[in-house]
Amino acid sequence: MKILIVTQCFYPDIYAVNDIVAQLTQRGHTVTVLTGLPDYTTSKIPKEYKWFRNRRQQFGGAQVYRVSTIARHHGAIFRCLNYLSFAISGGLYAWCKRWDDFDVIYVWEVSPVTMAIPAICLKRRFHKPLFLYCMDLWPESIKAMGFREGSLFYTLVHKLSRWIYRQCDHIAVSSTPFFGYLEQENGILRDKMSYLPQYASTELLEQDLEKPKDGHTDFLFIGNVGKVQDVEVIIRACALLKEDARWTMHIVGSGSNLESCKQLAHSEGLDGRVLFHGSCPMQDTPRFYSKADACILTLNGDNMIGSTLPGKLQTYMAAGKPVIAAINGAGRQVIEQSGCGLCVAAGDAEGLARVMRQFAENPAQYAACGENGRSYFRTHFTKEQHFETLEAQLNALTGTRKAATV
Repeated sequence: MKILIVTQCFYPDIYAVNDIVAQLTQRGHTVTVLTGLPDYTTSKIPKEYKWFRNRRQQFGGAQVYRVSTIARHHGAIFRCLNYLSFAISGGLYAWCKRWDDFDVIYVWEVSPVTMAIPAICLKRRFHKPLFLYCMDLWPESIKAMGFREGSLFYTLVHKLSRWIYRQCDHIAVSSTPFFGYLEQENGILRDKMSYLPQYASTELLEQDLEKPKDGHTDFLFIGNVGKVQDVEVIIRACALLKEDARWTMHIVGSGSNLESCKQLAHSEGLDGRVLFHGSCPMQDTPRFYSKADACILTLNGDNMIGSTLPGKLQTYMAAGKPVIAAINGAGRQVIEQSGCGLCVAAGDAEGLARVMRQFAENPAQYAACGENGRSYFRTHFTKEQHFETLEAQLNALTGTRKAATV
Protein backbone atom coordinates (compact mmCIF):
# COMPACT_ATOMS: atom_id res chain seq x y z
CA MET A 1 0.00 0.00 0.00
CA LYS A 2 1.11 3.58 -0.63
CA ILE A 3 0.27 5.60 2.48
CA LEU A 4 0.52 9.37 2.87
CA ILE A 5 0.71 10.24 6.57
CA VAL A 6 -0.26 13.74 7.72
CA THR A 7 0.72 14.82 11.22
CA GLN A 8 1.90 18.07 12.74
CA CYS A 9 3.86 16.10 15.35
CA PHE A 10 6.91 14.18 14.23
CA TYR A 11 10.59 13.33 14.68
CA PRO A 12 12.94 14.59 16.12
CA ASP A 13 10.28 15.31 18.75
CA ILE A 14 9.41 12.08 20.56
CA TYR A 15 6.01 10.81 19.40
CA ALA A 16 4.48 7.38 18.83
CA VAL A 17 3.90 8.25 15.16
CA ASN A 18 7.66 8.03 14.61
CA ASP A 19 7.54 4.30 15.25
CA ILE A 20 4.30 3.91 13.26
CA VAL A 21 6.04 5.32 10.18
CA ALA A 22 9.05 3.04 10.64
CA GLN A 23 6.88 -0.03 11.24
CA LEU A 24 4.71 0.57 8.17
CA THR A 25 7.76 0.80 5.93
CA GLN A 26 9.19 -2.36 7.51
CA ARG A 27 5.92 -4.11 6.71
CA GLY A 28 6.43 -3.34 3.02
CA HIS A 29 4.35 -0.20 2.57
CA THR A 30 5.54 2.92 0.76
CA VAL A 31 5.16 5.77 3.24
CA THR A 32 5.32 9.52 2.72
CA VAL A 33 4.98 12.00 5.61
CA LEU A 34 3.70 15.58 5.50
CA THR A 35 4.57 17.33 8.75
CA GLY A 36 5.65 20.62 10.33
CA LEU A 37 8.78 21.76 12.13
CA PRO A 38 9.87 20.19 15.44
CA ASP A 39 9.31 22.48 18.40
CA TYR A 40 7.68 20.45 21.16
CA THR A 41 10.67 19.80 23.41
CA THR A 42 11.87 23.42 23.64
CA SER A 43 8.82 25.31 22.26
CA LYS A 44 11.21 26.81 19.69
CA ILE A 45 12.18 25.87 16.14
CA PRO A 46 15.71 24.36 16.17
CA LYS A 47 18.22 26.42 14.18
CA GLU A 48 18.86 23.54 11.77
CA TYR A 49 15.25 23.84 10.56
CA LYS A 50 15.14 27.62 10.16
CA TRP A 51 15.39 29.48 6.83
CA PHE A 52 13.83 26.62 4.89
CA ARG A 53 16.54 24.11 5.80
CA ASN A 54 15.83 20.36 6.10
CA ARG A 55 12.42 20.61 4.47
CA ARG A 56 12.90 17.24 2.79
CA GLN A 57 14.32 14.34 4.77
CA GLN A 58 14.33 10.56 5.12
CA PHE A 59 13.12 8.83 8.26
CA GLY A 60 12.66 5.12 8.88
CA GLY A 61 12.47 4.40 5.16
CA ALA A 62 9.87 7.11 4.53
CA GLN A 63 10.13 10.34 2.56
CA VAL A 64 9.39 13.31 4.85
CA TYR A 65 8.23 16.74 3.67
CA ARG A 66 8.12 19.63 6.15
CA VAL A 67 6.18 22.89 5.90
CA SER A 68 6.88 26.09 7.79
CA THR A 69 5.14 26.64 11.11
CA ILE A 70 5.14 29.27 13.86
CA ALA A 71 6.87 28.02 17.01
CA ARG A 72 4.51 27.15 19.86
CA HIS A 73 6.46 29.19 22.48
CA HIS A 74 4.21 29.55 25.57
CA GLY A 75 0.60 30.53 26.13
CA ALA A 76 -2.70 30.01 24.30
CA ILE A 77 -2.12 32.68 21.64
CA PHE A 78 1.12 31.17 20.33
CA ARG A 79 -0.38 27.69 20.61
CA CYS A 80 -3.26 28.75 18.37
CA LEU A 81 -0.88 30.41 15.89
CA ASN A 82 1.18 27.23 15.82
CA TYR A 83 -1.89 25.15 15.03
CA LEU A 84 -3.14 27.55 12.35
CA SER A 85 0.26 27.86 10.70
CA PHE A 86 0.44 24.12 10.02
CA ALA A 87 -3.16 23.98 8.80
CA ILE A 88 -2.58 26.87 6.37
CA SER A 89 0.94 26.09 5.13
CA GLY A 90 0.21 22.36 5.03
CA GLY A 91 -3.02 22.97 3.12
CA LEU A 92 -1.27 25.14 0.53
CA TYR A 93 1.50 22.56 0.18
CA ALA A 94 -1.05 19.79 -0.27
CA TRP A 95 -2.71 21.70 -3.11
CA CYS A 96 0.46 22.86 -4.88
CA LYS A 97 3.00 20.02 -4.59
CA ARG A 98 3.35 17.42 -7.31
CA TRP A 99 2.80 14.27 -5.25
CA ASP A 100 3.69 10.72 -6.13
CA ASP A 101 0.71 8.40 -6.34
CA PHE A 102 -0.73 7.11 -3.05
CA ASP A 103 -3.66 4.90 -2.05
CA VAL A 104 -4.83 6.35 1.25
CA ILE A 105 -4.31 9.34 3.55
CA TYR A 106 -3.64 8.56 7.22
CA VAL A 107 -3.90 11.34 9.82
CA TRP A 108 -2.23 10.71 13.18
CA GLU A 109 -4.34 13.07 15.28
CA VAL A 110 -3.40 14.23 18.67
CA SER A 111 -4.08 17.89 19.36
CA PRO A 112 -4.84 19.80 17.27
CA VAL A 113 -7.54 18.28 15.04
CA THR A 114 -6.72 21.08 12.57
CA MET A 115 -3.70 19.00 11.50
CA ALA A 116 -6.23 17.09 9.38
CA ILE A 117 -6.93 20.14 7.18
CA PRO A 118 -4.00 19.45 4.80
CA ALA A 119 -5.25 15.85 4.57
CA ILE A 120 -8.72 17.10 3.60
CA CYS A 121 -7.10 19.19 0.86
CA LEU A 122 -5.28 16.09 -0.39
CA LYS A 123 -8.50 14.06 -0.31
CA ARG A 124 -10.37 16.62 -2.39
CA ARG A 125 -7.54 17.11 -4.84
CA PHE A 126 -6.78 13.43 -5.47
CA HIS A 127 -10.07 11.77 -4.44
CA LYS A 128 -8.38 9.38 -2.04
CA PRO A 129 -9.90 7.92 1.17
CA LEU A 130 -9.10 9.68 4.43
CA PHE A 131 -8.41 7.65 7.58
CA LEU A 132 -8.02 9.47 10.91
CA TYR A 133 -6.51 7.92 14.02
CA CYS A 134 -8.11 9.87 16.87
CA MET A 135 -6.24 10.15 20.18
CA ASP A 136 -7.55 13.55 21.32
CA LEU A 137 -11.10 14.87 21.27
CA TRP A 138 -12.04 18.24 19.81
CA PRO A 139 -13.44 20.67 20.75
CA GLU A 140 -13.07 19.09 24.21
CA SER A 141 -9.29 19.57 24.19
CA ILE A 142 -9.45 23.37 24.14
CA LYS A 143 -11.03 23.34 27.58
CA ALA A 144 -7.56 22.44 28.85
CA MET A 145 -6.36 25.71 27.29
CA GLY A 146 -8.82 27.71 29.38
CA PHE A 147 -11.63 28.23 26.86
CA ARG A 148 -15.08 27.64 28.31
CA GLU A 149 -17.85 25.70 26.66
CA GLY A 150 -20.39 28.13 25.22
CA SER A 151 -17.85 30.91 24.56
CA LEU A 152 -17.60 32.32 21.05
CA PHE A 153 -14.19 30.75 20.46
CA TYR A 154 -15.34 27.34 21.73
CA THR A 155 -18.40 27.50 19.47
CA LEU A 156 -16.30 28.32 16.41
CA VAL A 157 -13.82 25.52 17.17
CA HIS A 158 -16.74 23.14 17.72
CA LYS A 159 -18.10 23.88 14.27
CA LEU A 160 -14.67 23.51 12.69
CA SER A 161 -14.01 20.22 14.54
CA ARG A 162 -17.36 18.83 13.49
CA TRP A 163 -16.63 19.72 9.86
CA ILE A 164 -13.15 18.14 9.98
CA TYR A 165 -14.30 14.87 11.53
CA ARG A 166 -17.14 14.57 9.04
CA GLN A 167 -14.73 14.84 6.10
CA CYS A 168 -13.07 11.59 7.17
CA ASP A 169 -14.03 8.33 5.52
CA HIS A 170 -13.15 6.38 8.67
CA ILE A 171 -12.12 7.28 12.22
CA ALA A 172 -10.29 4.83 14.46
CA VAL A 173 -10.40 5.78 18.16
CA SER A 174 -7.77 4.89 20.74
CA SER A 175 -10.27 4.83 23.65
CA THR A 176 -13.78 3.40 23.70
CA PRO A 177 -15.38 6.43 25.47
CA PHE A 178 -14.54 8.42 22.32
CA PHE A 179 -17.34 6.68 20.42
CA GLY A 180 -20.08 8.40 22.38
CA TYR A 181 -18.42 11.82 22.32
CA LEU A 182 -17.79 11.86 18.57
CA GLU A 183 -21.31 10.64 17.90
CA GLN A 184 -23.04 13.10 20.23
CA GLU A 185 -20.86 16.20 19.81
CA ASN A 186 -19.73 15.89 16.20
CA GLY A 187 -22.44 13.80 14.55
CA ILE A 188 -20.17 10.94 13.47
CA LEU A 189 -22.05 7.75 12.67
CA ARG A 190 -21.00 4.74 14.71
CA ASP A 191 -20.44 2.60 11.62
CA LYS A 192 -17.76 5.07 10.46
CA MET A 193 -15.70 4.41 13.60
CA SER A 194 -13.71 1.52 15.02
CA TYR A 195 -11.55 0.81 18.07
CA LEU A 196 -7.77 0.71 17.63
CA PRO A 197 -5.87 0.95 20.92
CA GLN A 198 -2.32 2.23 20.95
CA TYR A 199 0.46 -0.30 21.26
CA ALA A 200 3.79 -0.41 23.01
CA SER A 201 6.99 -2.14 22.01
CA THR A 202 7.07 -5.82 22.86
CA GLU A 203 10.81 -5.45 23.50
CA LEU A 204 10.00 -4.48 27.08
CA LEU A 205 8.14 -7.77 27.53
CA GLU A 206 11.33 -9.72 26.95
CA GLN A 207 13.50 -7.73 29.36
CA ASP A 208 14.08 -8.41 33.02
CA LEU A 209 13.37 -4.97 34.47
CA GLU A 210 12.81 -6.04 38.07
CA LYS A 211 14.52 -3.69 40.49
CA PRO A 212 16.76 -5.30 43.12
CA LYS A 213 15.20 -5.06 46.57
CA ASP A 214 16.86 -2.30 48.57
CA GLY A 215 14.19 -1.34 51.11
CA HIS A 216 13.48 1.93 49.29
CA THR A 217 10.53 2.59 46.96
CA ASP A 218 11.20 4.36 43.66
CA PHE A 219 8.14 5.65 41.83
CA LEU A 220 8.40 6.58 38.14
CA PHE A 221 6.37 8.87 35.90
CA ILE A 222 7.60 8.83 32.32
CA GLY A 223 6.12 10.78 29.40
CA ASN A 224 4.74 14.17 28.47
CA VAL A 225 4.47 16.75 31.27
CA GLY A 226 1.54 18.86 30.08
CA LYS A 227 -1.66 20.20 31.52
CA VAL A 228 -3.69 17.16 30.51
CA GLN A 229 -1.28 14.78 32.28
CA ASP A 230 -1.87 16.60 35.61
CA VAL A 231 1.60 15.87 36.98
CA GLU A 232 0.81 18.47 39.63
CA VAL A 233 -1.41 15.94 41.42
CA ILE A 234 1.63 13.68 41.75
CA ILE A 235 3.61 16.46 43.39
CA ARG A 236 0.75 17.36 45.75
CA ALA A 237 0.51 13.68 46.73
CA CYS A 238 4.27 13.60 47.35
CA ALA A 239 3.95 16.68 49.57
CA LEU A 240 1.56 14.71 51.78
CA LEU A 241 4.19 11.97 52.12
CA LYS A 242 7.35 14.02 52.53
CA GLU A 243 7.84 13.04 56.19
CA ASP A 244 8.14 9.41 55.03
CA ALA A 245 11.74 8.78 53.91
CA ARG A 246 11.05 5.42 52.23
CA TRP A 247 10.35 6.72 48.72
CA THR A 248 11.63 8.84 45.81
CA MET A 249 9.62 10.10 42.83
CA HIS A 250 11.30 10.17 39.42
CA ILE A 251 9.74 12.27 36.64
CA VAL A 252 11.14 11.63 33.16
CA GLY A 253 9.92 13.79 30.30
CA SER A 254 9.33 17.33 29.15
CA GLY A 255 6.37 19.46 28.17
CA SER A 256 4.47 22.69 28.62
CA ASN A 257 4.01 22.26 32.39
CA LEU A 258 7.49 21.05 33.27
CA GLU A 259 8.76 24.33 34.71
CA SER A 260 5.62 24.95 36.75
CA CYS A 261 5.89 21.40 38.14
CA LYS A 262 9.50 22.03 39.13
CA GLN A 263 8.48 25.24 40.88
CA LEU A 264 5.65 23.47 42.69
CA ALA A 265 7.98 20.71 43.88
CA HIS A 266 10.46 23.29 45.16
CA SER A 267 7.77 25.31 46.95
CA GLU A 268 6.52 22.11 48.63
CA GLY A 269 10.02 21.36 49.94
CA LEU A 270 10.46 18.29 47.76
CA ASP A 271 13.94 18.98 46.40
CA GLY A 272 15.80 15.68 46.46
CA ARG A 273 12.56 13.70 46.84
CA VAL A 274 11.01 14.52 43.46
CA LEU A 275 13.70 14.27 40.79
CA PHE A 276 13.26 15.65 37.27
CA HIS A 277 15.37 13.83 34.69
CA GLY A 278 14.29 15.64 31.50
CA SER A 279 13.26 13.99 28.25
CA CYS A 280 14.52 10.56 27.30
CA PRO A 281 14.60 8.76 23.91
CA MET A 282 12.33 5.72 23.85
CA GLN A 283 15.24 3.31 23.45
CA ASP A 284 16.79 4.58 26.69
CA THR A 285 13.72 4.19 28.90
CA PRO A 286 14.53 0.63 30.13
CA ARG A 287 17.25 2.03 32.40
CA PHE A 288 14.57 4.00 34.25
CA TYR A 289 12.11 1.10 34.38
CA SER A 290 14.79 -1.15 35.84
CA LYS A 291 15.21 1.27 38.76
CA ALA A 292 11.47 1.66 39.46
CA ASP A 293 9.29 -0.29 41.86
CA ALA A 294 6.04 1.12 40.44
CA CYS A 295 4.89 3.53 37.74
CA ILE A 296 2.58 6.50 38.25
CA LEU A 297 -0.19 7.42 35.82
CA THR A 298 -2.32 10.57 36.03
CA LEU A 299 -4.75 12.44 33.76
CA ASN A 300 -6.81 15.56 34.31
CA GLY A 301 -10.40 14.54 34.98
CA ASP A 302 -12.07 17.89 34.39
CA ASN A 303 -13.44 16.89 30.98
CA MET A 304 -13.72 14.03 28.49
CA ILE A 305 -9.99 14.10 27.76
CA GLY A 306 -9.55 12.38 31.10
CA SER A 307 -11.36 9.37 29.65
CA THR A 308 -8.49 8.70 27.27
CA LEU A 309 -6.55 5.46 27.40
CA PRO A 310 -3.05 6.97 27.53
CA GLY A 311 -0.35 5.14 25.58
CA LYS A 312 2.00 5.20 28.56
CA LEU A 313 -0.26 2.74 30.38
CA GLN A 314 0.48 0.10 27.75
CA THR A 315 4.20 0.81 28.09
CA TYR A 316 4.04 0.53 31.87
CA MET A 317 2.27 -2.80 31.49
CA ALA A 318 4.81 -4.10 28.96
CA ALA A 319 7.59 -3.17 31.37
CA GLY A 320 5.96 -5.38 34.01
CA LYS A 321 5.57 -2.61 36.57
CA PRO A 322 2.67 -2.19 39.02
CA VAL A 323 0.68 0.91 38.07
CA ILE A 324 -0.52 3.46 40.63
CA ALA A 325 -2.96 5.86 39.04
CA ALA A 326 -5.23 8.84 39.56
CA ILE A 327 -7.37 8.52 36.46
CA ASN A 328 -10.92 8.07 35.19
CA GLY A 329 -12.45 6.51 32.10
CA ALA A 330 -10.78 3.93 29.88
CA GLY A 331 -7.48 4.01 31.78
CA ARG A 332 -9.15 3.12 35.05
CA GLN A 333 -11.17 0.37 33.35
CA VAL A 334 -8.03 -1.30 32.00
CA ILE A 335 -6.21 -1.10 35.33
CA GLU A 336 -9.14 -2.67 37.16
CA GLN A 337 -9.80 -5.33 34.51
CA SER A 338 -6.15 -6.36 34.30
CA GLY A 339 -5.38 -6.23 38.02
CA CYS A 340 -2.13 -4.40 37.24
CA GLY A 341 -2.25 -1.90 40.08
CA LEU A 342 -4.10 0.59 42.26
CA CYS A 343 -6.36 3.40 41.09
CA VAL A 344 -8.10 6.44 42.56
CA ALA A 345 -10.15 9.18 40.92
CA ALA A 346 -8.45 11.74 38.71
CA GLY A 347 -7.23 14.77 40.66
CA ASP A 348 -7.42 13.02 44.04
CA ALA A 349 -4.05 13.92 45.59
CA GLU A 350 -4.99 12.55 49.01
CA GLY A 351 -6.15 9.27 47.50
CA LEU A 352 -3.00 9.00 45.41
CA ALA A 353 -0.85 9.65 48.47
CA ARG A 354 -2.78 6.96 50.34
CA VAL A 355 -2.21 4.24 47.73
CA MET A 356 1.44 5.27 47.27
CA ARG A 357 1.94 4.85 51.03
CA GLN A 358 0.04 1.57 50.90
CA PHE A 359 2.39 0.30 48.20
CA ALA A 360 5.56 1.53 49.95
CA GLU A 361 4.54 -0.16 53.21
CA ASN A 362 4.00 -3.56 51.62
CA PRO A 363 5.29 -3.83 48.01
CA ALA A 364 5.26 -7.65 48.19
CA GLN A 365 1.45 -7.51 48.35
CA TYR A 366 1.43 -6.14 44.79
CA ALA A 367 4.12 -8.39 43.34
CA ALA A 368 1.65 -10.03 40.94
CA CYS A 369 0.50 -6.71 39.43
CA GLY A 370 3.42 -6.46 37.04
CA GLU A 371 2.84 -9.88 35.50
CA ASN A 372 -0.91 -9.24 35.41
CA GLY A 373 -0.18 -6.16 33.31
CA ARG A 374 2.12 -8.05 30.96
CA SER A 375 -0.46 -10.80 30.49
CA TYR A 376 -3.19 -8.27 29.65
CA PHE A 377 -0.80 -6.48 27.30
CA ARG A 378 -0.07 -9.67 25.35
CA THR A 379 -3.79 -10.17 24.83
CA HIS A 380 -4.75 -6.62 23.85
CA PHE A 381 -1.89 -4.24 23.08
CA THR A 382 0.84 -5.84 21.00
CA LYS A 383 2.35 -4.11 17.98
CA GLU A 384 1.37 -7.00 15.72
CA GLN A 385 -2.29 -6.77 16.74
CA HIS A 386 -2.30 -3.01 16.14
CA PHE A 387 -0.84 -3.18 12.65
CA GLU A 388 -2.88 -6.18 11.54
CA THR A 389 -6.03 -4.28 12.52
CA LEU A 390 -4.80 -1.04 10.94
CA GLU A 391 -3.88 -2.72 7.66
CA ALA A 392 -7.27 -4.46 7.51
CA GLN A 393 -9.02 -1.12 8.04
CA LEU A 394 -6.93 0.65 5.39
CA ASN A 395 -7.37 -2.19 2.89
CA ALA A 396 -11.13 -2.16 3.44
CA LEU A 397 -11.18 1.59 3.01
CA THR A 398 -9.18 1.64 -0.22
CA GLY A 399 -11.09 -1.33 -1.59
CA THR A 400 -14.43 0.34 -0.88
CA ARG A 401 -13.27 3.58 -2.44
CA LYS A 402 -11.93 1.91 -5.59
CA ALA A 403 -15.08 -0.14 -6.01
CA ALA A 404 -17.23 2.98 -5.63
CA THR A 405 -15.33 4.84 -8.37
CA VAL A 406 -15.43 2.08 -11.00
